[in-house]
Amino acid sequence: MDCLKTAMQDEETILLMERGSIEWTPGVAERLTQRLYEVIDYRLRQTSDQFQKQLNHGRGDEIALVQAILSVRKRLALLKRLAQLSVFPDKVNEAMLTILSDYAKKSQQSLEDSAKTDRTGRLRITIKNNPITSFEKVENVFGSSVETTSRAVNMTKEKKAGSEPKPTGRRVIFK
Repeated sequence: MDCLKTAMQDEETILLMERGSIEWTPGVAERLTQRLYEVIDYRLRQTSDQFQKQLNHGRGDEIALVQAILSVRKRLALLKRLAQLSVFPDKVNEAMLTILSDYAKKSQQSLEDSAKTDRTGRLRITIKNNPITSFEKVENVFGSSVETTSRAVNMTKEKKAGSEPKPTGRRVIFK
């Protein structure tokens, strides 16, 4: 988890965690859940700081704004993969995903509120067309969309439960 807190080798670390397993005992469960929350909280604060720096540096430029939004979405997508690890129970996965979703919604709302003062309306349109809340559709470094990874995690959980996996169909990259 410390590797994830420092953002060193995120993809490799998460891939190893996705392939691994853990004995979910009472002592381990609480500590691991607490560490996951700490990592996600720390990375969200880091994401927020970085986003603000990018916005300040861009000084209202639409391209810089879109790049900053895309950067936030990529960071959130990575955290979503972490929050959906199959080693955690569904209750923990849902709680962590709610934290990420709430962060994205609040950030999006804040951007939209700040765009209301723009008389041209271009800023509002740019923000609406590039929502932070669509971080679920971001590609990871290895070419598998987060949406596809989520489906794989769900299939793993279904196999553990003894049910047959549902057919996945085509992979959706962008909607």
